[in-house]
Amino acid sequence: MKSLYAMLSTFLIVPGVLFAQSTASVDGRVIDPSGAVIPGASVKVIDPAGRVVTETSTDAAGRFEIPTLEPGTYTIGVGAEGFEPERVRDVLVGQATSRQLQFQLRPQNVREVVTVTATRGETPVSALPNAVTVLDKETVDQQRAIVDDLASLLERTSPGFGPSSQKLSGRGESLRGRNPLYMINGVPQHNSLRDGSRDGFTIDLDFVEQVEVIHGSNSLQGVGATGGVVNMVTKTPPADGRWRQDVRLALVSTDSFSSDGFAPKASYFLGKRVGRFDLAGGASYMKRDLFFDAKGNPIGLYPTQGDIMDSASRDFYFRGGFEPTANQRLGATLNDFQLKRDGDYVVVLGNRQTGALTSSRPGDPRPVVGDPAKNDVTTWSLDYRHRAFAGGDLTVQAFHQNFAALFEGGTFASFRLSPDGPPFLDQSEIQSRKNGVKLTYSIPQSLLAGFTPRFGLDFFNDNSSQILARTGRQWVPETVLRSFAPFFQLERKFGSRLTLSGGLRLEAARVIVDDFTTIASAGNTFVSGGNPSFNELLPNTGAVFELGGGFSIFASYSEGFTMPDVGRVLRDINTPGLDVDNLLNIKPVVTNNSEGGLRYRSGRFRAEASYYRSDSSLGALLVVNPDGFFNVRRERTEIDGVEISAEVRPHDRLILGGNYAWLRGKFDSDGDDRTDTGLDGPNIAPNRVNLFAQFFPTSRVHGRLQVSKLFDRSFRGPAAPANADFNGYFTADLILGFSTRAGVVRLGIENLLDKQYLTYFAQTDPGQRNDTIFAGRGRTFTLIFEPRFGAR
Repeated sequence: MKSLYAMLSTFLIVPGVLFAQSTASVDGRVIDPSGAVIPGASVKVIDPAGRVVTETSTDAAGRFEIPTLEPGTYTIGVGAEGFEPERVRDVLVGQATSRQLQFQLRPQNVREVVTVTATRGETPVSALPNAVTVLDKETVDQQRAIVDDLASLLERTSPGFGPSSQKLSGRGESLRGRNPLYMINGVPQHNSLRDGSRDGFTIDLDFVEQVEVIHGSNSLQGVGATGGVVNMVTKTPPADGRWRQDVRLALVSTDSFSSDGFAPKASYFLGKRVGRFDLAGGASYMKRDLFFDAKGNPIGLYPTQGDIMDSASRDFYFRGGFEPTANQRLGATLNDFQLKRDGDYVVVLGNRQTGALTSSRPGDPRPVVGDPAKNDVTTWSLDYRHRAFAGGDLTVQAFHQNFAALFEGGTFASFRLSPDGPPFLDQSEIQSRKNGVKLTYSIPQSLLAGFTPRFGLDFFNDNSSQILARTGRQWVPETVLRSFAPFFQLERKFGSRLTLSGGLRLEAARVIVDDFTTIASAGNTFVSGGNPSFNELLPNTGAVFELGGGFSIFASYSEGFTMPDVGRVLRDINTPGLDVDNLLNIKPVVTNNSEGGLRYRSGRFRAEASYYRSDSSLGALLVVNPDGFFNVRRERTEIDGVEISAEVRPHDRLILGGNYAWLRGKFDSDGDDRTDTGLDGPNIAPNRVNLFAQFFPTSRVHGRLQVSKLFDRSFRGPAAPANADFNGYFTADLILGFSTRAGVVRLGIENLLDKQYLTYFAQTDPGQRNDTIFAGRGRTFTLIFEPRFGAR
């Protein structure tokens, strides 16, 4: 407890000591989303009572200066013709130093600009013919006060995303009932050939500036986006040459302040632009102990698949660039992430018959499960952009990723050394090396009478395997996916209301596997290798029509392409005489996504509603075996759903909003090409509603109250799992922020009402195992201090 009091004292006393720091003037620059300056923009300084103290305008270079102000706290408002106005609150002015600010104004009726997404270019959200969710810096910063993993962030903010497992494994964390393609600045994180559901833990969220979610199947970003795209845009230094320093000190604790429930974290980011160069880098470290449920009991560790409890994570991040001319930029990004369980606790089995929950206690897990689970991922990319290449915009990105995921093991029949031998302790590790090049070239519509053509060419190579780490056996042989994919997109605006788009992508993929022999549990079966190829022509088309008065309608059709979990298929072969060239189960999954919707954006209110349908004639479902390992089942699948999101600002100090997702899915269980059984928990999310109220009671205090309701779901049909229905639950979170001259102090309270519940995965686990009866986290506090260093 003494360490807790010392840390709390640091959070509360340091801001007060530094509060005396002050500034003498305010100056800055106003730009648009492309970085171009905006001359003639009006800049107003407003006191806490709402009075305009002084005002000025930007010069030809987009700069402004307010040299003298009385000490105090002000709001700076900026506006320009054709742009949405912008305000920055809590600008602290004193007598010692100066404040430099940069404002980025968005064009009117364009709320967000999506930078690296399904369109492979910078596209306003209003021009996209499908549902989109953009989580800006403010939202990401705010949500990190209660959660520190991507899935928990998305389930609270993006409709259609499945509940977080609160574990290292992302099993069941689907988007619209299918797998999302996670990306970092356009670099795919998905493991196409052997998906261990670990691709949500490859970067620390402290280095993520914005998250872009493109809902629904599409193929323009390559293999894997059958549910949609989740692109994480990382932090960069300011464009105006100012230093950027982001420091984040956090302490997470249960409401009992138990010594084995603390999770301290620290991260640092530093960036600056110097002439034609920009450099940024950072590091983070977090130590997690146990999570506790609402009854104060330790939550169970996830055996085999891995957990974020009892773990330490660290991340090293670098991003730099050079602009040889005004229209060119060469950049590089490197991220090295590791999360490893410490191995200080062991699992205590629950009992589904008696209602006893899976728990944890101190102990050494190594004699039972082997070495603790670990994710070790290094990702780098080189990016080149030329905005005036032969009259168009050329972007080239080369990337590489080393991915290693160690799973905890056990004494399973699947790991025995001979077909009739005893079970043997072993554990597995997925190893993957991905390389790729993505080339995109677009021609401005001004050169082709309103048409905007975009050409692209992608090369992708994924080399994956799965070894049994303790005995050195090869569970999944080295398997290679090579993909060559040209594509063409065309957009045409007709008048001021109608925008049509469409295109084709040819996915030419080849899977390469040498001869191999399965392990003993599959009968030591010899399988002849092969290199089957798959060519799929994937169309997309869309339309957006502006109805007027802020209303628009949109409709689209697109096809997504992914590989099934080829590794799971290969390791389970137990029939002699088979060869890879003729395996039906490794054929690609092609999804057809149709969608239509309505948008309204005007003044203080915006809303979006859409209906979608996603079908696949040869889907890939996960089914569990007696050891708790998931195998692949290929069946026809059909999913449809409704997504609604809305936000209104009835007062300058209040924002209300939320989202709703309803979806259903079925698959063909008997091979008659008609769907007859509901998709189970690992393959589809429950219906849910998220609501929030964001408030600004004073210029220095802001907060957000958010609630989430997950509705009951039953699974019916001839192949539905028994006793695996879902009983929904309700949770609430509270986030408070306090601005001082020293920085921002945030307090987050997860599960504010301390509700006891079982997670979605725990309830719907098709194996109904006694080691997966996981309670959700009880009331949890997060205290954060973010020091202020000049402009933020």
